[in-house]
Amino acid sequence: MDMTYTLKGQSTPLSVRIPFDPPLMGYEEVKPRLMSMKVDAEEALGMAKNPTIREFSVPWGLLLWGPLIPQLLLIFLTYSSSTYAAWGRSYVEPYGLIKFSWGFILATHIPESIYTLSLCKKHNTGFTNGFLWCAGAFLGGYPFWVHLRRLVKRARIDSIMKGQ
Repeated sequence: MDMTYTLKGQSTPLSVRIPFDPPLMGYEEVKPRLMSMKVDAEEALGMAKNPTIREFSVPWGLLLWGPLIPQLLLIFLTYSSSTYAAWGRSYVEPYGLIKFSWGFILATHIPESIYTLSLCKKHNTGFTNGFLWCAGAFLGGYPFWVHLRRLVKRARIDSIMKGQ
């Protein structure tokens, strides 16, 4: 999109090009995209009010494509007494991969839980929902705080759309 503007005290108009990434496919995409851009700009300038999030939902799509299957495999290899688990442990234990994996999970999920707690405080989720979000981030990792941020962004856009 090309915009032309004139600064105060100057007589020559200036122009700026705002790229849309991905490109707009039709007219019906203009208003939602502009509302999203407005939300991003207000957030960057510190002008946006923090919406209240009073819901909890499990991000199944992100979990299934992300950490769920590797974590279930790690739990199986660590705690199962089946012959399959013993066979799998025989391949990974000499390299210390099980201990490393648990250490990696703790090293990443604890800070993610703390970040999720800060999001919950900022958006007044309440004790129960805040606990569920933080527990989800501790057990499942990044899908929970990514999903919470998407809910916040959707709530901001909805509040802007209502205001017009």
